[in-house]
Amino acid sequence: MQYIVMDLEWNTAYCKKYNSFFNEVIEIGAVKLDESFTAVDTVSIIVKPQIGKKLRGRTKTLTHITNEDVSSGVPYEKAVAEFSDWLGGEKNTFLTWGDGDIRVLVKNNEYFFGNTELPFINFYADAQKYCQSFLKTENSQQIGLAAACESLGIDPELFSHHRALDDSLMTVECLKKLYDREKLSKFIHPCDTDFRRFLTFKPFVIKDISDPKVELSKYSCICPSCAKPARQTKKWRFVNQGFRSEYRCDNCKKSYRLNVRYKQYFDRLDEKVSMSEIKPRDNVKHRHRDVKATAKKPRGGTQSAKL
Repeated sequence: MQYIVMDLEWNTAYCKKYNSFFNEVIEIGAVKLDESFTAVDTVSIIVKPQIGKKLRGRTKTLTHITNEDVSSGVPYEKAVAEFSDWLGGEKNTFLTWGDGDIRVLVKNNEYFFGNTELPFINFYADAQKYCQSFLKTENSQQIGLAAACESLGIDPELFSHHRALDDSLMTVECLKKLYDREKLSKFIHPCDTDFRRFLTFKPFVIKDISDPKVELSKYSCICPSCAKPARQTKKWRFVNQGFRSEYRCDNCKKSYRLNVRYKQYFDRLDEKVSMSEIKPRDNVKHRHRDVKATAKKPRGGTQSAKL
């Protein structure tokens, strides 16, 4: 079994096929490690973009990859073939910092090959989740690669940031500091059909208040000033990616806004709850906007129905 630590760089371009923006791979970088976690080889492949002919300014700023660089690269299909040859026939476990790169790889395969299979990957582990399990950070707050390096006493300035091979090497240094074969095995998943379904699943916010997963009746508002239950003054409604209601504390004469967001992931439902006090000026602003909206006339005068 060999370990492959991989990183990708991509350029976001508008894709006519999907009628949306698409993250097109422009660089593949990876480090090959043996079972003792010793680096034995590296690879770096520049990919010639076919969807977005020119790199976005942000991409060039972050990666320092130029249009001239990618123009001399190889098409994605050939890049994958070269990468597969470099991997060889030995079984492997891929690791990336977060699952963003592996998702982008699946999406590029879908576009260029017409399927979501990754035949050259046998097993996969999220290096970010693994490293974060050692570091004292909130589970809901993903730690960046450079920040993880600093936490582990690794100088991130020794590497070129946002370049595929250098980011792979940085990830390797983090993994070496925290390598525990038994613990790592718990983060490794077979790259099978279920795993590909997980990668292609798009998380979404639940907007339908009648959805069985939406259980707003279990929420209440306790006034943070006097610790007494506040009275609900407005019914729940969907606003700004979440369900919102308002409450009034008759004891403190304060009003509060309660927000609950339900986001469905492949294997879990995330409920995010927040509360904020409604200041008197907030209501004034809302009334002011309502008055302006009511007074605004459509351009060209009164519109009539077209017969």
